[in-house]
Parts: sequence; C-alpha cells; structure tokens
Amino acid sequence: MSRLVLVTGGSKGLGFCVVKKHLEMGDRVYALTRRISDSLNQLMKNYPSLTVKLCDLGKTEEVEAAMNELVSSGQPLDILYNVAGIFFEDDRVPLEDTDLERCLQIYNINTLGCLRVMKYAVPVLQEGTVLINVSSESGSIADCHRSQEYGYSMSKSALNIASKIFSNQMAEKKIRVFCYHPGWMKTDMGGEGALLSTTSLTPEEAAEAITDIALHPDTIPKNVMYLDYRKQPLPW
Repeated sequence: MSRLVLVTGGSKGLGFCVVKKHLEMGDRVYALTRRISDSLNQLMKNYPSLTVKLCDLGKTEEVEAAMNELVSSGQPLDILYNVAGIFFEDDRVPLEDTDLERCLQIYNINTLGCLRVMKYAVPVLQEGTVLINVSSESGSIADCHRSQEYGYSMSKSALNIASKIFSNQMAEKKIRVFCYHPGWMKTDMGGEGALLSTTSLTPEEAAEAITDIALHPDTIPKNVMYLDYRKQPLPW
C-alpha cells in the first residue's frame, strides 16, 4: 500500500532525493518548496503521484494555504520530512561581526518554518506517523566546539527543543519524532569543502539513510530521538 509523504525543501539536494526515492517506491508525495527546479519539474511530469506547492516556510499564511489541500484530502500522513533550511556563509564569524537581523531570518526558516508545517499537519497525523526534522550536530549544546555560526547553530538547538516538546505532545498518539543530523553533504549548503571531501555524503546517500529511519523507526530505541545518519545518538 502506498504511503502519503510530505517533504519540505523538495526542489534540490536532500529534499529532492527524498522526494524521488519515495516516488520510486510508489508513494504519494506532497512537496513544499520556494521554487520549482528543472529536476523537480521533470519529476512532476513523470509521476502523477507528486503534488508540488510553492510555499515560503517563513510566512505562516503561505504554509497554512499550502497545507489546506493535504489536510482536506482526509488521508492520514505517514511520513513528514522537514528538510528545508537556510545557511549563510557570512554567519561563520565571531559575535562582534554577526548580523543579528540575519540570525532572525535563519531562525524564522530553520526553526519556525518547521514548526509551522508541524502545526498545520496535526489534523492528518496518526498513530505510526514518523516525523523527521532535519537538524544538525551544530545544534548540540553538550558537544559544541564552535566559536562562530551563532544564527545557524542556535536555530538548530531551538528546533531540537521544539521537536522534543512536540514529541511529548504527540506521545499518546504514538508518533515518532526525530531530530536528524544528515552529515556533511555535497550540496550548496555543504560548500566547496564538501564537494572536494572524500568523507562527505552525496544527497543520494543521505536520502538513503534518512528514509531508512523513516521506514524502520522501530529499529531506533524509544529513548533515542536526536541522531545522525549512522543512527548514532547525539548529545543534546
């Protein structure tokens, strides 16, 4: 039986690869994205089971509107992947050079953007639904080694606690919520270093890892929520 899957950030990178993988498995996919890439447009032509909605996760009214069709269908959601996120190279500076207004922009997408999607998805969540918020090891306080990247790191720490609270809220429904570090990926966000590295992951490899967790959540101990692509727990 096909699943209903929601993916944010589906136009490129990890999000696109997750969309493609689920379509190949015969699932119905609902993708939210700020723009439609050529690759995503081609998927739309090849797979009638793909629905794409243009949506800026930083705007509550756009998220609510984009989710209306999904909710109105009445079909329960099986998997939600919150992949969309932003990062700016000029966030790699010490505090005295940090653009705090830019930090608000990062927080609005990386944290509140995910929360907006989760909020309007509540009516279609069911027992067994798996929700994966793409976080980062940079959101770990216990294992923090950084002396810069205030905006991005803080946005991921905030996403972690939001995910934990939502997990508590949804506990009676037996909905699994994960905060997921996808690793250093060969994407625009990963940067030139990732493209040249022999240890970084391709988006396809990262998609394989994240979908394995989504499809087999019972392989992850119940007390593990914050983890990496190797299924290794991360310290909060």
